[in-house]
Amino acid sequence: MAQIRSFFPSRVDSWLIAIGPLAGLTAITAVAGVVGPFVLNSGGAPPMLALLAAITAFSLLLPLWLLLDTNYTLTAEELLIRCGPFRWRIALSDVREVSPSRSWISSPALSLDRLCIRHGAGRSILVSPREKQRFIEALRQCCPSVLVTGF
Repeated sequence: MAQIRSFFPSRVDSWLIAIGPLAGLTAITAVAGVVGPFVLNSGGAPPMLALLAAITAFSLLLPLWLLLDTNYTLTAEELLIRCGPFRWRIALSDVREVSPSRSWISSPALSLDRLCIRHGAGRSILVSPREKQRFIEALRQCCPSVLVTGF
């Protein structure tokens, strides 16, 4: 395993904390609408009730998992991105450019105060480290050739 150089938790916008429970409840409502008829038609069979319970629990826990486990780790060779159950590994040798962004595109970022990291052949990912300037400085130390624009 690569040695950790720097660890950066995600910045979290307060409006996101407010809508997290709403997203979970919306997911539960959608699940109930789709799975509910199957449960009713099965006469409340235990496997169907267990499936409904599992999907409901996941719908409630996923927003919390994302909120508590979104972070960025720089090692000597990679940028490791964690967002709940999702993981990305970006070789630092592939990182080309970092620029500010306020895009709403889905990404492993819990704030709209984001950085767009361009890497590889035309790929990019949005992140929102709490300490944005320290993240950029650490990234520059790991890969001096990175182009930092828009600041």
